[in-house]
Amino acid sequence: MQITNLDYINNLADGDRSFVLEITTLLKEEFPKDMKLFYERLQENNLLKIASSIHKIKYKFGLLGLDDDLIIPTKFEKEIKKGNKDLLVKFESTLLKIDRYLKNDMVC
Repeated sequence: MQITNLDYINNLADGDRSFVLEITTLLKEEFPKDMKLFYERLQENNLLKIASSIHKIKYKFGLLGLDDDLIIPTKFEKEIKKGNKDLLVKFESTLLKIDRYLKNDMVC
């Protein structure tokens, strides 16, 4: 499992600290909402809506330097549509890692 970081965002910002702050603020606001919606849809067992939530969340993996972990939501999004939840634990583990990072560890 990779370490969550802001390398991608910093490279994209090319020294523009206000851009980094804007993106990280957006992540801090949006990620908890996305995660909550994912769990609501999971409880409803609506496979297409679960896949939609995974699709929305997976882009945040890349923004936070988790390129290697991006394979998990990519596969999970496809598999959940077939009713296969085998990757749920791995996906949740990364969700929790991101959530912890955004709440506690992220330094802009």
